[in-house]
Amino acid sequence: MLHRQVRTLSLRAPQYVGAFLFLSLILLLSSCDEKSNTPEWGKSAPANTTGEEAPKPSTNPTSPASPQPSEGGADQELRFLSYNIKNYLTMSRYVDGERKDRRKPAREVDALVEIIVAARPDVLGICEIGTREDLAELQTKLVEGGLALEHSEHAGGADTTRQLGLLSRYPIVATDSQGADGSLTYNSVDADNRPKEFAMQRGILDATVAAGSQKIRFLGVHLKSKREIPYGHQDLMRRHEAYLLRKHADNILEQDPEALLCVYGDLNDTRRESPVRSIQGPTQSTRYLEPLHHTDSRGHVWTHYWEYQQVYSRFDFVLASRSLRPLFNQKESYIIDSPGWSKASDHRALVSIFKLKR
Repeated sequence: MLHRQVRTLSLRAPQYVGAFLFLSLILLLSSCDEKSNTPEWGKSAPANTTGEEAPKPSTNPTSPASPQPSEGGADQELRFLSYNIKNYLTMSRYVDGERKDRRKPAREVDALVEIIVAARPDVLGICEIGTREDLAELQTKLVEGGLALEHSEHAGGADTTRQLGLLSRYPIVATDSQGADGSLTYNSVDADNRPKEFAMQRGILDATVAAGSQKIRFLGVHLKSKREIPYGHQDLMRRHEAYLLRKHADNILEQDPEALLCVYGDLNDTRRESPVRSIQGPTQSTRYLEPLHHTDSRGHVWTHYWEYQQVYSRFDFVLASRSLRPLFNQKESYIIDSPGWSKASDHRALVSIFKLKR
């Protein structure tokens, strides 16, 4: 009996061997197919933009979110660039182990000029310019780079170091800048909570530009920074300065409810904080100033990087009156994230496109 079973198995062995080889071939082919569809695990995961810190911006300057501007700025649109250019002035700087008064380093200026020229704005609103001579120097460097913005306005407040400037290829037909004469003041408390009068640090730049058949009024501002100071509360100072800006805007809109009013600058606070909400005003009001939406090529909205704390924030804004808002081309507007942005400034510039009526 045992002999018969052994003989039967030996006769069927070739069949089992064939089946085993066939199954092995199937497993080998499926393994190869699985390998070809395996993800590239070495690639980084999508960036997490929900926290305070954001990833490095894209280095592709020709991405859909950063369209190439039209040559020379066509009359059917106005390209407005709002930019904190980080200390384009003479100040105490620490370089090569020594601290003394110096100009903005040449490598930073070169990167700055490159960014501005590439964006080809018709109007350039800037924070942290120094004197009128500094503004004229930047204007000349832009001309040398191929961008002529021949009209200018310079403004400031109690801070005579960091001021405001505006350059335009369109004529500036009116100005009403505030604060250089010390007229913008408010009552608050000092660092010891004692009553004290303060002057607005950088004032309000107010310039009206005639573009085509329209006049657009630009209000530039740079609110008190978040740096603590020995003579006052930085957050209270920023709130009061925001109130002074809002009051100035209200006076304009009361006189001309249809004014094409563009408020811009470094507000040193995020959208939900009191200073920004104060500048906006009530949503249902006819004098509401709407923050315009900008993103970079990755869809991110931050405009400032504080390296010391490694924090990315949206501090820079462009706000529009109800009459100006319909002229805003959100699809073509963007935050500049070209490769050299961090060499030029700790802020990224906002490009706002407005349609013009002939």
